[in-house]
Amino acid sequence: MEKVISIVGAGGKTTLVHKLAREYHRSGKGVLVTTTTHMYVEADTDLSCDFFALRDKIIKDGYCMAGQKISEQKISEQSKPKMCGLPYDLLDKLIKDMPQALDYVIIEADGAKHHSLKYPAADEPVIYPGTTDVIIVLGTWEKGRSCKDVVFRYELMQKELGTAEDAVVDDSVIDTLRQVYVRKLRDSGFEGRVSCVFANERGGLNSCKYGNNKVTG
Repeated sequence: MEKVISIVGAGGKTTLVHKLAREYHRSGKGVLVTTTTHMYVEADTDLSCDFFALRDKIIKDGYCMAGQKISEQKISEQSKPKMCGLPYDLLDKLIKDMPQALDYVIIEADGAKHHSLKYPAADEPVIYPGTTDVIIVLGTWEKGRSCKDVVFRYELMQKELGTAEDAVVDDSVIDTLRQVYVRKLRDSGFEGRVSCVFANERGGLNSCKYGNNKVTG
């Protein structure tokens, strides 16, 4: 096992999850994609939560996207079915028992309701305990728009930071959100590498570097 990467933040997370998975898989690495929150189900997603089925798929194909089914009622409310994450004990077992076949686990570990930016709540993001790297994704394509129209959980941001009612998204706001994520991660006890990636349009990603943290992108 090389890395367990949790991807958090807002606009561009799912794009980055699949981008990294493709790149690692093409380079001959074994990859597992899952979530700790909710994620759209793709065509070949395994929802069995069966250790042997998941193990065999990773060994055979070198790639597996896996999770658990959400109740039919919740699925019916979505335009596209979503899944929740694998049980932690199953994920632990896959990582422990497949040191030669499974190189990367990539986890979508946050939700933003399709917003480009997000202010995380006290229990967010949802970081799997075995995570080695966290990548924060922040969308920059709505600069100049009102924060209250762009930032998911804006009311919480306003309450905790005193953000002005008429505040607009600019570089300062985006960097503040980055700092909030870093602080919450460190306060939660996460000691691994933290990186940040900016999405300059829906589906478009630009990497950046800050402090002593090397960016993965």
